[in-house]
Amino acid sequence: MPDLDRYLDIRSASGGVATSDGATVVFVTTITGVPQAWSVPAGGGWPTQLTYADQRVGGVAASPTDPSLVVFSRDAGGNERMQLLAVDPSGFGERPLVEDPAVIHRFGDFGPDGTWFVFCDNRRNGVDFDLYRRSLDGQERLVAELPGWNSVAEVSPDGRAALVGHFESNVDSSVWLVSLDGGEVVDLTPHDEPRVHAPVGFDDAGRIYLVSDRDGEFRRAYRLAGGAWTPFGPADADVDDLAVRGSTGVVAHNAGGAGRMARFDTETLEEIEEVALPMGVAVGLSPAPDGSCLFTFAGPRHNADVWRLPAGAAVPERVTRSSTAGIDPGSFVEPHLDAVASFDGLEVPVWVYPAAGGGDRVIVSVHGGPEAQERPGFNPVYQYLAASGYTIVAPNVRGSSGYGRTYQSLDDRRRRMDSVADLQAVGRWVQAGGLASAGRMAVMGGSYGGFMVLAALATEPDLWAAGVDIVGIANFVTFLENTGDYRRALREAEYGSLAEDREFLESISPISMVERITAPLLVLHGANDPRVPVGEARQIAGRLRGLGRDVELLVFEDEGHGIVKLPNRRVAYRRVVEFLDDRLG
Repeated sequence: MPDLDRYLDIRSASGGVATSDGATVVFVTTITGVPQAWSVPAGGGWPTQLTYADQRVGGVAASPTDPSLVVFSRDAGGNERMQLLAVDPSGFGERPLVEDPAVIHRFGDFGPDGTWFVFCDNRRNGVDFDLYRRSLDGQERLVAELPGWNSVAEVSPDGRAALVGHFESNVDSSVWLVSLDGGEVVDLTPHDEPRVHAPVGFDDAGRIYLVSDRDGEFRRAYRLAGGAWTPFGPADADVDDLAVRGSTGVVAHNAGGAGRMARFDTETLEEIEEVALPMGVAVGLSPAPDGSCLFTFAGPRHNADVWRLPAGAAVPERVTRSSTAGIDPGSFVEPHLDAVASFDGLEVPVWVYPAAGGGDRVIVSVHGGPEAQERPGFNPVYQYLAASGYTIVAPNVRGSSGYGRTYQSLDDRRRRMDSVADLQAVGRWVQAGGLASAGRMAVMGGSYGGFMVLAALATEPDLWAAGVDIVGIANFVTFLENTGDYRRALREAEYGSLAEDREFLESISPISMVERITAPLLVLHGANDPRVPVGEARQIAGRLRGLGRDVELLVFEDEGHGIVKLPNRRVAYRRVVEFLDDRLG
């Protein structure tokens, strides 16, 4: 049998940025078992650990002028209240920049001279993320009080304005240009119907780049100059990321789930050439001083690493080489794409990871979001399960992103259970196709995917032999009542509001039909989860215990929305595997 710990020991690296002199690449890696900041010489060499606390680092940013300065964010126990700190890329001199354990801070960008930076935080009332400017010597001032959820994409080349993303929900957002002198806000993307507008940044001439679905189904790249919008790149695929520096830019996009990347001319906006990528997903584009572009790449046979696209090249190269724990990457399984007809004829895309050597046990794995997408990145748990004789079927039910705005909206509010019907159709397709024998199919998912697990078990109890719910929603009413204040409005736009839809939310909550859940269930949750509070797990497990059902609850006291720390992941996924092996035979 494969060694689960080996698969969980597979490392990853992401979020690479170059220092101002181009000599060093700073990134976040799981080498120690908890995401920490590390650096490596740009030309290759031995990596250096920069941060050491037993808490995860969320991201890194490098000063545009000082090669000895890196800013990073860190929370405590997965509570997502990120604090801002600084460190030297050599690993010395860690110091706080902006700290308040009760507040969420989001680093934005440095000013052009590198002596100050801007960020957003919710210190004013816990809900609204205001814009602040702070100098490295500690002088700080409020730039503008901004309503709702906001984050800075970039400071303008002249240092006088910041490009800010403002989010009403996951499917309705705006791009604001905020004066750093007087705090005046200009809405660059006024709109009446829900539309996504995501800021990217400026080119050397001060023209603005952003991503939007304003003119169609997909989120395209646009350049905004003199009030004119100029689209570029494919019109039938969502943009994953966009980077601009000098005469060329790089765009990564989503082609039916698989990642694609191309270089383009920033004057003509014409594609120069496609970048040669294996199957996988590329995100986190970050231009470097030498004209190259760093990015994070992960695919079924490539655990996540920082890669570099050299200037003028079409073939990228790896900067970091995260360990696969002695497992041959050639043994990793690549999925194939299939489609399942749902109750109304809608075609639901599914990624299928075949069991190595065959097998008749299947796990249907449901992504969270719901505005997210199952994509062919790297998942060590999938790879272990496939090596152990499980087939993984990972659908993108209606409501998933990546297939256009209409598809993504098909599960909104009163249509929530249509996505559950899609999942049931996938389960029946698995059985009809002979992938799973009777009593040998489980459903597993996290966050919104955890709701889908519970709903599937409750609405079609005879279809599933077991379920694994990871940080899932059991009761939409208590979820909305107890989730972070700053998140409630964002989620009500998707699920419905407590004021107007309480009765409906109660009716579709798995807790309201818990008596129908008969399959064995394993529930995992983090005690510090600010998104889906741990009370959701305790509710469903408590009710099922009261009914005498086969249910087990594991709560991790130092985790949040997901299981991040390696010792906890070992405990969690050992139990998941034991549970599945026992219940599915």
